[in-house]
Amino acid sequence: MMNKLGKSLVLLHAVLSIAATGWAISLVLQARDFGWTAPSKEVLEWSEGKVKSAVLHASEFDKSLAAVTEAAKTRDRTYAFVQPAIDSIRATEPYLPYNHLFYLSEMNRLRQSLDKIEVRRLQKRGNFPDSALGKPAPEDKALEAVTKSFTAYQSDLKKLDEENSELEKKIREIVSLTNQFPKLMTGTDEANKYVQPGLHQLIDLEFKHQEQIKTEIDAIKPNWSNAIKLSRDYQYRRADLEATLEKLKGPARAPR
Repeated sequence: MMNKLGKSLVLLHAVLSIAATGWAISLVLQARDFGWTAPSKEVLEWSEGKVKSAVLHASEFDKSLAAVTEAAKTRDRTYAFVQPAIDSIRATEPYLPYNHLFYLSEMNRLRQSLDKIEVRRLQKRGNFPDSALGKPAPEDKALEAVTKSFTAYQSDLKKLDEENSELEKKIREIVSLTNQFPKLMTGTDEANKYVQPGLHQLIDLEFKHQEQIKTEIDAIKPNWSNAIKLSRDYQYRRADLEATLEKLKGPARAPR
């Protein structure tokens, strides 16, 4: 009994749900007119049981059709202005893949080639190709200054950088030795701070000492000459005195 009652309630719930869903769908569809045999009519005024004035409302299908028709007319009006550009694109499209492949091959040759290459400028800066839309025509004469690819020049530059690094190292050593000359000559460091007597200062001091020695020698010379003269006079007097002493002693006595 209870089983039957439960099943009947489930069935009743399903029927009510379907009915409610159908009613909701009908409400949604009634709110929008998707097109019928005759357009919907709204009566504005009645006269003696007859329709005096009314308004017909377009359905959603009629509105969509009208919008598509107007869009087509707008497209046709606009198409007259873009038709030349479209024709130009369609005429250009066959040349694009070949021109792009030519561009890639030229760029690969200029960038990656390991052998010697020839680089030619484009005639009239490439604005006027050899055909209507073909590849630009190069000049006959190749550039003399450019004979290698970008990769080859990078390799040469790397070698030059290595050589320059060695040269810069030697230059830094020479500069380091050269920077010691001011210290030896003037006795000051790079900040112009006095560190020790420099060669210039020592030369000046030596010159002053030599001048002082010369001055002292010049001052000593008169006294030195007088001293030599007195020494000679004393030697002569001594010799005379010794001679006189020998005379006074007389002849030597005979031994007993």
